[in-house]
Amino acid sequence: NIMQQKIPYGLSNFKSVISEGYTYVDKTAFISKLEAEGKHNILLRPRRFGKSLFLSMLEYYYDVAYAADFEALFSQLAIGKNPTPLKNSYQVLFMEFSGIETSSHENIYRAFNTKIRLALELFLERYQYPTLAIESIAACASPHEKMEAFFKAIAGQKILLLIDEYDHFANSILADDLKLFQSIVGKGGFVRSFYETIKTATQR
Repeated sequence: NIMQQKIPYGLSNFKSVISEGYTYVDKTAFISKLEAEGKHNILLRPRRFGKSLFLSMLEYYYDVAYAADFEALFSQLAIGKNPTPLKNSYQVLFMEFSGIETSSHENIYRAFNTKIRLALELFLERYQYPTLAIESIAACASPHEKMEAFFKAIAGQKILLLIDEYDHFANSILADDLKLFQSIVGKGGFVRSFYETIKTATQR
């Protein structure tokens, strides 16, 4: 009876959905398909289509820190019965760019830069990197410089980067101010420089 089901509307934390008994449409079979597609994937779906929950599921599946939770979270799902060799084998860097105030270039830059700093610091603290690595992030002014310092600090370490709402604020700007959009996303813009730094790191 659908009236007795707990529908996880608005919930995007996979562990909460599974452990608290919410109805979950099993999408874990797509994990092996994503791996077969290659190392760089972009998921394009409408709003409220479960993208954030899907990314959260990937985080719990791949993160080495959640290896002890694998049985509890995935045993009843498709991937739990046929896990891939990459399960729980990465340190995971999770970034999300929702909630960025878009009224001015200054506000966008500050919020974007802050989100990056917090995500990088959380990653380095979580996986117990040296304090010097964390300080190197704080010492950098721009988003792309923070990313460069981060990749230097984790040199040789295999990581998984998940980015949620990567275009949320950019779409809002595009709808209101094309020149502002071009100044941050176009050539020389700080958003473009940020993604170019990531692209360079994937080629090392």
